[in-house]
Amino acid sequence: MKEKKRKKVGIVLIAIIVLCIIGIIASPSDDKKDDSNPKQTEQQNTEVTEQASETTEPKTEEKDEPAEIDGVDIIFSDTVRNDKTGNWRLAKVTGDKSAEEYAADYYKQYFKADNEVHAVVNFTLNTTACITCVGDTLNVRIYEHIKDEEQYAENLFTGTKYAEYNVDKNTGDVEKVE
Repeated sequence: MKEKKRKKVGIVLIAIIVLCIIGIIASPSDDKKDDSNPKQTEQQNTEVTEQASETTEPKTEEKDEPAEIDGVDIIFSDTVRNDKTGNWRLAKVTGDKSAEEYAADYYKQYFKADNEVHAVVNFTLNTTACITCVGDTLNVRIYEHIKDEEQYAENLFTGTKYAEYNVDKNTGDVEKVE
């Protein structure tokens, strides 16, 4: 009886081994990695990663990736939570410059349409700027930053208004309104 069990277990083990060998031999050759040339393998991995990034990741301004304008570090987002218009944008910045000083350069880099409303939250100066476009002029209103106001559209620009400026979007000339 024991001998019959041993024969059955042996046959099953041999069958599994044969199937594994057939599976290894029959696997497609393009799935095999050529580890003999690590540079080539690394280059292939980089190309695959870059292709995946191009197809799945949005552009910098849509991905909250850092950028810089005139010494001000900017993380830009194409969306604002609970924005009912779809025209609001959010930039989180750090730097000692007020928004009116770099508004024209900011406009050139981040505005896609003149009907957009951009909230620029400066954590260094503790201010929130509202930048809108009216013809060839950018209207820049500077407000006191309220903690976490950037989390929801309805909370933006609720702080005390500090100042208002008109900035020529072509030259960057600043004129104080209030």
